Amino acid sequence: MAAHTRWTRLLEILGNQGQIDVLDAAEQLGCSAATVRRDLDELARQNLLTRTRGGAVVSTVAYDLPLRYKAARRADEKQRIAKAAAELIPTGSTVGLNGGTTTSEVARELALRPEPSGGGVALTVVTNAINIANELAVRPQVKIVVTGGVARPNSYELVGPLVDSVLRTLALDYTILGVDARRPRPS
Repeated sequence: MAAHTRWTRLLEILGNQGQIDVLDAAEQLGCSAATVRRDLDELARQNLLTRTRGGAVVSTVAYDLPLRYKAARRADEKQRIAKAAAELIPTGSTVGLNGGTTTSEVARELALRPEPSGGGVALTVVTNAINIANELAVRPQVKIVVTGGVARPNSYELVGPLVDSVLRTLALDYTILGVDARRPRPS
């Protein structure tokens, strides 16, 4: 198993349980305890967890799981979601995209749209995600509006009052939001 995949799995286990034991993790991942120790040391170096004797716990400082680790999780599903979502957006629309791995996939799908036959813009994308803006900025058929704001570590999203004030002045036809989880409404 590749290091990137192990790190993602370790962080998932840690997120679900709040702590992780080296020997249990080695068994779950099918690798040696020494490999898990090295992986936990590396993740601690990146401030993603706090090492303890024999394992690790959730870091006392709240950090988002870096985008590069989330991107590999459920990649096939994200691509299918992105393709389906992009097909729902008509040419000429203004679309809002927040940051995230699924919305990044949607941006890639939208970038594949051809330029309209008469030239011009096929789509306007409003985003607070600098990685999405970067991905689409080189596409002449896509007009990019970036909200501005303060960059959030690990997620490439811009946040803060500037984002709010810019979004209040814009009209979006569609909004595609990436989320980590949702809770059903109580009956």
